[in-house]
Amino acid sequence: MKTLSAFTWILPLGCAALLSACDTSEPLPQCTIGRGEHAVRYVLVSGNGPCANKTAERVGAQIFRTPGSGQPPTLTFKPAPLAANQGKDTANSATTSGDFTTEYPSEEEELCVVPSMSEARQRIAQADGSTRDLRYQFSNVRVQGSAAIPGTQWIADLTFTENDCTATYVAVGMFPALQCTRNVNGQPVRDPTICQQPQPGLSIDPAFPTTCDETTNLCVLKGEPPSLIQQP
Repeated sequence: MKTLSAFTWILPLGCAALLSACDTSEPLPQCTIGRGEHAVRYVLVSGNGPCANKTAERVGAQIFRTPGSGQPPTLTFKPAPLAANQGKDTANSATTSGDFTTEYPSEEEELCVVPSMSEARQRIAQADGSTRDLRYQFSNVRVQGSAAIPGTQWIADLTFTENDCTATYVAVGMFPALQCTRNVNGQPVRDPTICQQPQPGLSIDPAFPTTCDETTNLCVLKGEPPSLIQQP
């Protein structure tokens, strides 16, 4: 039985804040993931209609492990649209979880893998009396586990359902989730350069190539993990 802590999103500073702080010659760390909100970019694979319009969103993430047990930890995701409505549908869970296959990353690919996860779902009552039914099914989650990218980049398959509409995506996650906007005269203005600028408290690793999603103004990862800017 894994010991569960309070399911709140805490954004810790760590090795991922600066690549220079990571010694890639060290042994691989335990499988983990950045604890807090990740910016997830979606690439549509199949589907059409309202469920097929996702471009990016925030997904809360953390792991649970039993210290000293040697057992692989459990990964938990909480998509922002479900978190915003958590408690309105007590019959379903706003979180999705699944177990890693190993406690440490594979030595060849430096990956931590979660083959399957439970379904996250919330049925949300609308003002017109209808119900909006949102369902997330993540699978084939592959979290980067190298010393340079310790749980701060990942990729997965997602089946997303909204009412009777279903679409499949490739989900590409990066920690932490930051907005690429700045305040100008009290108004948010889109500024992609913010993604690569140091921020108070927690910043995106400057070695991560990023772009500013035009729909959500989230800084998201370019390419697929492992994705790092080539040094001259």
